[in-house]
Amino acid sequence: MGLFSKLTAGKRKRVDPYGLWSDDAEQLQTFLDRGASIDAPRDSEFSVSFTKEDAARAAGKELGELKVRGELVAPSHGVDEWSVLIYGREQPLVPDFLRETIDLAERIAATHGGEYEGWIAKYTADEKAAWGVELLFDD
Repeated sequence: MGLFSKLTAGKRKRVDPYGLWSDDAEQLQTFLDRGASIDAPRDSEFSVSFTKEDAARAAGKELGELKVRGELVAPSHGVDEWSVLIYGREQPLVPDFLRETIDLAERIAATHGGEYEGWIAKYTADEKAAWGVELLFDD
């Protein structure tokens, strides 16, 4: 369990309607407030960091055995930590995917001595088009 996890242990609570942790529910609401559609399939990413290579590789191996899409990222560009990224592809975040994947990432972090860093989700092409700005590049 990382420092952040120790500081917030016992302070986090699940909230309705999706059973997310309150901070994740707030992040989801901000995402929706910025124009995301609640049920649109989208790409997302969940990050777990590790200070030791062997722990990161063990976490990656476990995720592979579970048939979870992801990537092991070695330290680079001044970042000293290893990362395991869990990918969601063309998957609506709710009702269950976001909660289940956060729980998985937190379990992987706790099991292998890592730190769950959080999640991000991409806006869809239709959501971006609604912004009314010219995109200079896209995924």
